[in-house]
Amino acid sequence: MRLQSVDTHLVVALHALLQEKSVTRAARRVGVTQPSMSHALARLRAHFEDPLLIQVGRQMTLSERARDLAPRAAEAVERLEHVFRPVERFDPRRSQRTFRLVATDNLELLVLPALTALLAVEAPRVNLRCRNIPADFAELLRRGELDGKLGRGGPVPDGCRSTLLAAEEIVCVMRRGHPASRGPLTAARYAACEHLMVSPHGEDHGVIDRALAEQGLRRRVTLTVSHFLVAPFIVSGSDLLLTVSARVAAALARRLDLVVRPCPFQLEGYTLTLVWPERSEHDEGHRWLRDAIQRAVALDPGSPAPGAGPARCDTA
Repeated sequence: MRLQSVDTHLVVALHALLQEKSVTRAARRVGVTQPSMSHALARLRAHFEDPLLIQVGRQMTLSERARDLAPRAAEAVERLEHVFRPVERFDPRRSQRTFRLVATDNLELLVLPALTALLAVEAPRVNLRCRNIPADFAELLRRGELDGKLGRGGPVPDGCRSTLLAAEEIVCVMRRGHPASRGPLTAARYAACEHLMVSPHGEDHGVIDRALAEQGLRRRVTLTVSHFLVAPFIVSGSDLLLTVSARVAAALARRLDLVVRPCPFQLEGYTLTLVWPERSEHDEGHRWLRDAIQRAVALDPGSPAPGAGPARCDTA
């Protein structure tokens, strides 16, 4: 039988009748008149082709069919009440909700320290679970298994929304005392240096190499690594150059003794975006999370934490 052919009001009436074993008490429980409940009982008897309530002396008792229906009717009403129960307002100070994000490790560096500080103040019981971006992240978002993806701008998957968090400038990072840190860093000097490239999938060329090729230049990528966070430590102890976003470079420069220089050739920066499932668009908790992420990104990642010394970040 199709649900469209069933009057769901009868489910509530059935549950009340089977619980109270009285038309009068069932009507009082549901908040309708006794004639209305008597009419509902008549419709239920016709539907099930069973008396359901049987008069025995001065009391009503359940038929065998009614005894079978009673637990199922109770479960059905409980589920209906759950569906129509008012949504609990999200209170970040009290919520114990867990949000799940995916991001590359450089974006975790850019966002998570400030976001963690915001959580500690505004939502001390909220939990975050972050991991690398899987190939099927869009499907996981649509299924509600992920709350958001932090990454470079690109096409927005079906069933998802996105917002721009920041437009990133590209810069070069090197150790203090590197020969390229003395004097202007031209495209030719940049290309003559040895380079470290972060390449999760193992490629040894990318947009930087295409931009150099347009000027008839080519760089040597001496080392590729699959994760970003090891890269600055390698750079700090070698003559390799690392090309990264300015905001990430600022965060690194204050933690390691690094020099930052503007990229010496035209290279389109990239945008940092947050992607989330459409199904969460109006969820109060999710709206709070999106706002918190935007506020975290707006903070300067190179600024010292409370009690820390001044940042040391040289720029040309």
